[in-house]
Amino acid sequence: MQGQFDLNELSRWIDEARSNRDLTWKQISEEVGVATSTIRRFASASDAEADGVLALIGWLGVAPERFVIDSRVAGMPLPPAGDGMIRVNMEQLAELPGSSRRARVGSRTTIQQLARAAQASGRTIASLTRWRPT
Repeated sequence: MQGQFDLNELSRWIDEARSNRDLTWKQISEEVGVATSTIRRFASASDAEADGVLALIGWLGVAPERFVIDSRVAGMPLPPAGDGMIRVNMEQLAELPGSSRRARVGSRTTIQQLARAAQASGRTIASLTRWRPT
């Protein structure tokens, strides 16, 4: 489905990077700050909390749109979080025209909601994120 985020494809990329870097799932979890069970669940999930997905995409060093089916937006890579975390910028998300819900600071959004909002507005997912120190 166009505009849908493909978590299964993301899972394949993470597993390939894990294997190429000779890492365990636990090592990835500790490096990225996302629970091992959450990372492994992507293989069969249809949706997930956007912040964890964004952290893993930053770890991969690719554009989130790489995983958006038939993306209408050319993506830009997310930087690795380093000593912080990539988060959804709820203020910018709330400002998008046609937003289905009013985003607010402290609330959470899913990767499917974020991908749909970005695609509908013609914005990159990266432009709707911010870096936050841990």
